[in-house]
Amino acid sequence: MAIHIQQKRSTASGRCHGKPISEKGRPSVKLEDLPEDVLCIIVSKLPLKEVSRTSVLSSSWRYIWSICRSKLSFSGFCGFYDDPHEREQYSQKFAEKVNAVLRKYDGKLIEEFDVKIEFDAVLSDHLNNWLTFVMLSRTKNLAFDLEPATSYSWGDCHTFPFHLLDRESISRLQRIQLSFLSFKPPPDFRGFPNLRKLDLNLVHLNREDLEVMLHGCHNLEWLSLVRCYLNGKLELCNPLSRLAHLAVIQCGATMVEIHVPKLANFKYHGDFVSIAINPTSKLENAYIWFFKATFEDALSALLNGIPSIQNLTLHIYWLRIEAQMPSNTCIFPHLRHLQLLMNIQLEYAN
Repeated sequence: MAIHIQQKRSTASGRCHGKPISEKGRPSVKLEDLPEDVLCIIVSKLPLKEVSRTSVLSSSWRYIWSICRSKLSFSGFCGFYDDPHEREQYSQKFAEKVNAVLRKYDGKLIEEFDVKIEFDAVLSDHLNNWLTFVMLSRTKNLAFDLEPATSYSWGDCHTFPFHLLDRESISRLQRIQLSFLSFKPPPDFRGFPNLRKLDLNLVHLNREDLEVMLHGCHNLEWLSLVRCYLNGKLELCNPLSRLAHLAVIQCGATMVEIHVPKLANFKYHGDFVSIAINPTSKLENAYIWFFKATFEDALSALLNGIPSIQNLTLHIYWLRIEAQMPSNTCIFPHLRHLQLLMNIQLEYAN
């Protein structure tokens, strides 16, 4: 298990004045005489065990431990345990170590909180408690990067506890990363008003859940959906007026429609579908990976859907070669750079 603590430098500054001069002509400065921001930097370079030891040196060091604004990052890996009982024991020990660290930070400001580990049911209550800690610590950036076991079902994943969020903590969050969770926001949920980045990977939700989630995210700039099996039409529109970066990877979308004004970068990876992006958007870069498509179909879909693109990478996997090349004479009027990548079935290679 790896636990990382990074201290952020405070705005305080100071100099050491009036210190006695040693025989070599250098100021005789003790460690505790250094400014708080310098001490925080020193503490941030130490391993967790050493940081814990410094807190027992003196009341001054205990104070430094408490005032340094922190990023807490916890990571574990239990994939090498084949026996379920051993996996559960490892997860429990991981949780105990995390809890021991959090007790030292009770009541302190934690700007970033990250957890990365393979999910086990024994962690469910701990994850809820950690979210409560995050809310009380006025955290802005949250990551629950959970990994599924080799074989899993959606019934095995953890349900994100929306009921633990209050209005103040919802408005404070700016970045959220979630993996292998069931995401069911209540119907009256009004979104995260100050959220700027949302990263969902293998999250169980449907189109309606996503719409509720994004409602009120007026400041969202970056959205990534990876293996979030919507199995239907994906449509994004206002209030996402600041959305600039969008990735839709293997989400089972049957159609993609994006009606946001400032989208600059778009990435799609999945089955061949119709893609329509607001022609008045400032779309600069698009990476499109179609599975099972003809070149003519892909070209026609993109000409109709994203005619204003400037830089396009089109990757077609399992390409079926047409007997004749497409006769469509339409062009991308703003295209500056084009990259074509094609994987051809052996039976069509000759």
